[in-house]
Amino acid sequence: MATTKVLILGATGETGKHVLLSALANPAYSTVLALGRKAPSVDPSTPGFSKLVSEPTISFDGLVSGDQVEVQKLKDAQADTVLVTLGTTRAAAGSFEKFVKIDREYVLAAAKGARVEGKDQKIVYCSSGGASSTSFAPYLKSKGLTEEGLASLGYKETIIFRPGMLVVPGGRAEHRLVESLAAKVTGVLSYVLPGIEIKTPVLGAAIASAGILGFAELEKKGLGKKETLKGHEAWVVGNGDAVKLGSEATA
Repeated sequence: MATTKVLILGATGETGKHVLLSALANPAYSTVLALGRKAPSVDPSTPGFSKLVSEPTISFDGLVSGDQVEVQKLKDAQADTVLVTLGTTRAAAGSFEKFVKIDREYVLAAAKGARVEGKDQKIVYCSSGGASSTSFAPYLKSKGLTEEGLASLGYKETIIFRPGMLVVPGGRAEHRLVESLAAKVTGVLSYVLPGIEIKTPVLGAAIASAGILGFAELEKKGLGKKETLKGHEAWVVGNGDAVKLGSEATA
């Protein structure tokens, strides 16, 4: 079996920590690197723990400014697959400008840094349902622009997840009133519209699985579809298909 070295960006967030756990448990990943502003907290008894490499930490501001020391940390990873769950909300960032910096500039700078010329690599990005560069909603427009930027970086395969409402089992460590109220609404609607929400462990498992499967296997499974993002090909997985893939991966 071919071995796959995976780099996870955003492994300490609500979705990212489940991507990390799923990647560690997946025997198809030989090495799991988690680079971020801080190392993820993982119990040593976690299945696959011995595969985890979480140092060094990285400065995303340094990446954005072109600091070659920070860029080299990503190049040195020599990742076959890059899984990106880095992101924030406008409320958490404090302003729209800071949101764009974290949610778009950090993501694109890190993905560009992890790209190794001449190497076949996949990148998998957790975006948002409704993301589009032509959206009138600033959040969705920014996500759409990030998708287009990622698709243009030269990865062999770019896979985009557009999940619905994220449901965190037990609730978020960081309380978000709007999301809490929305979760109650979508929780009721999910009984009649099953594609409206997704639990973070299921989404994390789906993202980790997609990093191994790639375009061809996702197509065979009938999960997602090909889209052209500003002239560049990407495979887009909507919420319903993400639920199916994640549920299959955690079964």
